[in-house]
Amino acid sequence: MSMDLALQLMVGFSVGMAMLLAAVFAGYRQLALPWQSRLGGFVMLAGLALTQIAHLRFAADPAEAFPTRTYVAIVFLQSVGLYWLLLGMLRPEGDWRRIEWALPFAALALALWVPLTWAIPVALVMGTMVALHLCMLVYRLRAMRRWFALELKVLALFAAMAIAVAIGGFLAPGVLGWYGYVWTYSAAIALGFLIVGWLLLSVPDLVPKTREAVDVAYAQSTLTRVDRDAMAARLRQLFEQEQIHRTESLSLAAVADMLGLSTHQLSELVNTAYGVGFSRFVRQYRVETAKQMLIDEPRASVLSVGMAAGFNSQSSFYVAFKEQVGEVPGEYRQRRLKAARASG
Repeated sequence: MSMDLALQLMVGFSVGMAMLLAAVFAGYRQLALPWQSRLGGFVMLAGLALTQIAHLRFAADPAEAFPTRTYVAIVFLQSVGLYWLLLGMLRPEGDWRRIEWALPFAALALALWVPLTWAIPVALVMGTMVALHLCMLVYRLRAMRRWFALELKVLALFAAMAIAVAIGGFLAPGVLGWYGYVWTYSAAIALGFLIVGWLLLSVPDLVPKTREAVDVAYAQSTLTRVDRDAMAARLRQLFEQEQIHRTESLSLAAVADMLGLSTHQLSELVNTAYGVGFSRFVRQYRVETAKQMLIDEPRASVLSVGMAAGFNSQSSFYVAFKEQVGEVPGEYRQRRLKAARASG
């Protein structure tokens, strides 16, 4: 495969993924993000797509001056977009600081002021600093979820990729060449989209679980005047006897209302009493219900069992079941029914 064809494939893949993720930001109902983060996500995705298109145009005509002011401004703004997107996930709602509001204007001013010779390295160094700061915010939440190391490793990988591309930007004028820089940065963007797609498939409820961990990690104790044991017992009753987890639209706010607690109080109660976040707590009950239904109703389809247990899609059911049980629902049913026949 030629270098130019590989570049075309990476650009096409990146633009397609950018459009797909933009549609997710626009319509996914479980993506509980503040408007600043949604705006940042759109800016980042548009910036990455436009950057890749610029790379393709430059590769088609290497004699064209590169980089341009427009290209530099886009690279600066996509880093700000990434920062805004993940700040909305990794910090409490409403915790937005003045300096963060000023970042887009500062990035644009810097993009217009810095000499073009240094513009790309400076922009990519800024992107590296953004990734490293986000790693620090993720690390603060490490104790909240047992699988948290996955997200930290992904952000650390993004930071390493940003550092590598920044070095490429420094070497581009005299050593690597602008074409080498274009190919390196295009490959990094395509790899980034591939990793994000894999992460969303592996952890489909990543955003709500992260928001939940943030609420607990940053909150002061809100249960000083609450009978924790009584509330924990009532919570178990709601799930074990009334089986409220089988309601697909069940939310933290809805359960908090049933208990007469605030959402922060319920998050803290679940985390301190059971050592998990609310989303995982609900999923555990749904999986246990599904396990029983798979055996008690052998003629029911696996999908219908998942829906009856409270899951809203086949993918979320399979991921949660495999994570908790160690095998997919169909395999679990076959193994248990075969063991029952053998013992009977």
